[in-house]
Amino acid sequence: MIKRMISVTMLACILMTANSCDTLNTNGATTQNSNVVLNTTKSVLNSGTQDAFDVFGDSNEFMTNALIDAAMPQKLKDINSKLESLGLSSVVKKEQALISDIAEASITTAKPIVTKAINEMTAQDAIAIVSGGKGAATKYLKDKTYTDLTTAISPVVNQKTESLGVNSLLNNALGGSNSSLNGIFGAVLGTGSTDSGSAQLNDAITNQLVDGLFNIVEDVENDARENPSTILNSILNN
Repeated sequence: MIKRMISVTMLACILMTANSCDTLNTNGATTQNSNVVLNTTKSVLNSGTQDAFDVFGDSNEFMTNALIDAAMPQKLKDINSKLESLGLSSVVKKEQALISDIAEASITTAKPIVTKAINEMTAQDAIAIVSGGKGAATKYLKDKTYTDLTTAISPVVNQKTESLGVNSLLNNALGGSNSSLNGIFGAVLGTGSTDSGSAQLNDAITNQLVDGLFNIVEDVENDARENPSTILNSILNN
């Protein structure tokens, strides 16, 4: 019972402020406190990534989620604005629906990467994360996985944009050839890029998926820091 109360106290101070933890000194509890810090930090990140994958797996939620929309690269926003200016709003909606299908397909690729990084976290990592303030846990995970996620998800995006017909959808709407898509990207982005319109579109989708995932993780992390009760029960019930 005493150990349980120590854990509750530690957990509350962990999620509210790192500084208050510096003054906590319970005899015989140093190792346990380190484990509480580690388990709490892992739990927050597991909750955040699971929330993200739940969004990725729900087409309607993905298409209406503000954090996913905020992750859309400016180049893709500009492309969609250009399409809408041409009276092709229906094409933009279809494109977004297809991207939500791509998001769902990316889950099995992305999940093992973030899970591995979370599982490999040490107590020292967790203590540094707590001291780092808002967004520190998300930054840790992002630093550990961003390149791997982008590299792993990109082929999934490439394959799915082809099989689901995202590029064909846009090309047909713009005149029936890849040069039409290239022209739209050229008009929006300028002529400096040597990548094809399809390649740039695939890169934009990949970036939206990865950045959207971390937007959701950070939102969960910050909520846990501001409202410890949102994670408290799940920790104590484990």
